[in-house]
Amino acid sequence: MKYLRLLYIQVLIGIFAGILVGWLFPNFHPIAKLISELFINAIKMVIAPVIFFTIVAGISGAGDMKRLGRVGGKGLLYFEIVTTFALIIGMLAANLLKPGAGVAHTVTTVPATSGGQTWQEFIVHIIPNSIVDAFAKGDIIQVLFFGILFGIGLKHMGPNGNTVISTFEKNK
Repeated sequence: MKYLRLLYIQVLIGIFAGILVGWLFPNFHPIAKLISELFINAIKMVIAPVIFFTIVAGISGAGDMKRLGRVGGKGLLYFEIVTTFALIIGMLAANLLKPGAGVAHTVTTVPATSGGQTWQEFIVHIIPNSIVDAFAKGDIIQVLFFGILFGIGLKHMGPNGNTVISTFEKNK
């Protein structure tokens, strides 16, 4: 029973249970949709605060800002490498397996494609008009940017910022 505590085992059990329920009770889908939307909304609700508090506590609690910069650089490099591998695997899987190949004939209209975003627009978008707006919209990039600045600010406040830092670190 120790293996049931592993997250990936729980996820696999959930997937198979979902398949089984969908197969045995096909009319359950409206309730399942409601449950899934509530669950997704609950996850979206807590993502921005968790990221904000984690970033602020991590940066403000770090010892040396130069060391933190090196760790951040290595983290960014790791993120870019892993993301590139994930994209390559996804592209290979999509081109080799062709998921949904037999379903395309049922689509009657094709949605318009996005106009994209320039680098300038992306950079301008990183800085939020209001942090409340960024949290309300769940714009993680803006929340992350504000969290980084807030954490650096608290770190530079020295002992005066310790009260806020200790509040952010209280998780027990």
